[in-house]
Amino acid sequence: MALLPIYKYFCFNDEIKSVSEFVPSENEGGIYEVLRVVNGVPLFLEDHLERFFKSAYIAGKEIKFSSSQIRSFLMRLIETDNVETGNILLSCKTNLKAFFIAHKYPSKEDYKKGVSCGILHAERENPNAKVFQTSVRQQANDLIEASELYEVLLVDKKERITEGSRSNVFFVKGDKIITPKAKKVLLGITRQKTFYCAAELGLVVTEKNVKLNDLAGYDALFITGTSPKILPVKQVAETSFDPKNKVVKILIEKYDFLIDEYIKNA
Repeated sequence: MALLPIYKYFCFNDEIKSVSEFVPSENEGGIYEVLRVVNGVPLFLEDHLERFFKSAYIAGKEIKFSSSQIRSFLMRLIETDNVETGNILLSCKTNLKAFFIAHKYPSKEDYKKGVSCGILHAERENPNAKVFQTSVRQQANDLIEASELYEVLLVDKKERITEGSRSNVFFVKGDKIITPKAKKVLLGITRQKTFYCAAELGLVVTEKNVKLNDLAGYDALFITGTSPKILPVKQVAETSFDPKNKVVKILIEKYDFLIDEYIKNA
């Protein structure tokens, strides 16, 4: 699955090069991160780089540069491309690459009314590592496009909901927040920040298995990720949820405040 830069420059190892030199390549098996840039600032960069190196360790990949060097490369890329808002793909299969990719953020209407999700019976290998896995990604993309969905939730062989194809998932019942166990999912940066926001608000997030046939027992559901941030879900297959749930609403507000503070202190 080859991804292409959308602006004039890309990072190749320790160099910033013109896209005229870019050679598309197969990424299957490589590790990656997607970072969101707001006001020229890569959000939660330290957390993304920490996970990048953890993914490399799990996947057996060697990264030839330090975190501080990669940070410098990314800041040079942002400055050279002169981009204030967007998503950067940082990857490593053999060489380190970074470039801006096409992005699609939820609309204000999506945050207000919630989005629709489907169900995909599939499991990712090494779920704690952010690794390109073309098969699951293609299945998810096909279902999303065919059914006009925002996202699909992955369900394992034991009928447990694990995560979204490109997001983490949380369930709300009263003032209780549930999310699938860490060992079964990608440990998303926004997932991590959601735990922090919940604690700041006096809310508790519990990790436990959630079966597909138990979905109807929850009041609300939301997904988290770099592009969606914290996004309410109005429907999963035939089951409906309250996108205006008060717990979800205050988490969204708290997370947006966290972003503002990060940018202010960058």
